[in-house]
Amino acid sequence: MRKFVSPGPLVSALAVLVPLIALSVPGAARADEPASPSAEGGGGGPGWDGRFVAGMSAFGVSAVSLGLGILSTYQVYQANEAIRTSVFSAQFTQEQSVCVAAESSADPGAGVLRETCARGNTYNTLQYVMYGLHVGAAFAGTYLVVTSVLAAEKKEGAGEGIAVVPVVSAGYAGVVASGAF
Repeated sequence: MRKFVSPGPLVSALAVLVPLIALSVPGAARADEPASPSAEGGGGGPGWDGRFVAGMSAFGVSAVSLGLGILSTYQVYQANEAIRTSVFSAQFTQEQSVCVAAESSADPGAGVLRETCARGNTYNTLQYVMYGLHVGAAFAGTYLVVTSVLAAEKKEGAGEGIAVVPVVSAGYAGVVASGAF
């Protein structure tokens, strides 16, 4: 049986910090893309929407946690198979808990079974946490992306119609009317 090594606290911390850093950096054009008019100072461009980026990051967290949940489920299955096929567990009936009996036994096979039960319990808890995180991140991502799209549509709709803007400068005053007819 292969042993899976956990990524460690540094990788876990980076997995949380990278989406947060992405929220604080305004979108910049890549080298192969033309710069948007708002980046050149021309204004009028759609701009950067943090909700959309956060929503897509939440989808990424959802996908990773789903993968880790599936991996944890597989590890629980492997632990159950190891418990079921162990020589120590053959001494007990179906109604008796082998893991509880292994805790108080001095049998050499009980030590291996205690470790297997502990590993199974750890992955059992981890799978529920990962599946919960998956569902929560998927709902959050959906909410953020949908509200971002709705806000963009509302912003586009607000630009339609007639705009009357007063203009005042040295020696000149007037009104500028613009809009779509």
